[in-house]
Amino acid sequence: MDASAADEPMDLDDFDVAVAHWHVNAWGGAEYLVTKLAEAVDADRVYTLGEPDPDDSNPYGSVTFEDVTPGLDYPVVRRFQRRAGRLFEYSQWEDIDWREFGDPDVLVTSGATTRAVITPDDTLHVNYCHSPPRWFYDLYHDRKDSLFGALSRPMIRYLRTRDMAVDPRVDHYFVNSPIIERRLWKYYKRDSEVLYPPVELDRYYDDGDHRFFLHLGRLDEEKGVPEVVSAFEDLDERLVMVGGAGDVDDSVMDRIKRTENIKWKGFVDEDEKLKILSRCTAVVFNGHNEDFGIVPIEANASGKPVVSINDGFPGAFITENENGTLHDGTKNGIKQAIVRTTQTEFSKPLETYVSEFSYMRFSENIRKNIKLYYDSFQTIQR
Repeated sequence: MDASAADEPMDLDDFDVAVAHWHVNAWGGAEYLVTKLAEAVDADRVYTLGEPDPDDSNPYGSVTFEDVTPGLDYPVVRRFQRRAGRLFEYSQWEDIDWREFGDPDVLVTSGATTRAVITPDDTLHVNYCHSPPRWFYDLYHDRKDSLFGALSRPMIRYLRTRDMAVDPRVDHYFVNSPIIERRLWKYYKRDSEVLYPPVELDRYYDDGDHRFFLHLGRLDEEKGVPEVVSAFEDLDERLVMVGGAGDVDDSVMDRIKRTENIKWKGFVDEDEKLKILSRCTAVVFNGHNEDFGIVPIEANASGKPVVSINDGFPGAFITENENGTLHDGTKNGIKQAIVRTTQTEFSKPLETYVSEFSYMRFSENIRKNIKLYYDSFQTIQR
């Protein structure tokens, strides 16, 4: 930005905003988020480490992902470091000279390791935190009983120290939910602004109740799939499961296939997913300690209540008998919540619960807050 304009009121359109995101291993929720973030701040590319592993182009928009590693020194060493995954990402990000990428006024980083960037002293650094690295902090003790967990502890202690050392390089934080806001304060003692990931709400619709419950997501243990299956084995209600095969064991898959009132459709395309959502009675959600969890938002956007575990962000989002019912994640808890759902009249339009998750709200909030942060930053600079 031209120094002569420093005393004039500025709009975000006048800023040079760059966006960086840690390496793309697969197109998923974080890549959707950073694509929409880039669109909101009028950035046409996202800088990342290495070429995205998926061969197909960005499915979430026209924003491109650009590899920054060719500009780093010792390219042979860098290629070796890339094979080691997250281990060397902190050092790679801090070796990037942002003056070679346009010397932006604002750099928005996405992910934990991108916080290591060392920007020019007149560049505002804002990080969108999906979560502090959980194996360094709240899940640190969860691997203590395995040999790998015991052997990896010295490395995790080193990386935790590394992670804490880069924190002061971030001027301001966005977080994706109140759960991460709390976690960020717990481990970094940093304030943050909750900025929910955007959902394209206008794509969802309600096509009535076709008398089946829906489980949406991969068939993973952490999604509580075994308990959901057990519950419906004892119920006279149909369950449709949409999502790829996950890590549940073969015995669970066998039960899914042989239970007459459970149908697994596997992965479906977006249009088919929206159609199934529009026709279900309610969505069953049993993901454990979800930081955000987009499925309950999609359900309400489709006019459907959520039978949700009372845990993590979904447990805070769902209000009993208003936009869904709550359970404790067990077989019996799910069964009881299913029965209550069939007996409850949800009078208020469920779509009204999701307006704060719109792309427009997301775009307005991120632009407004970056402008406020930059104005404050400029005051300090003077």
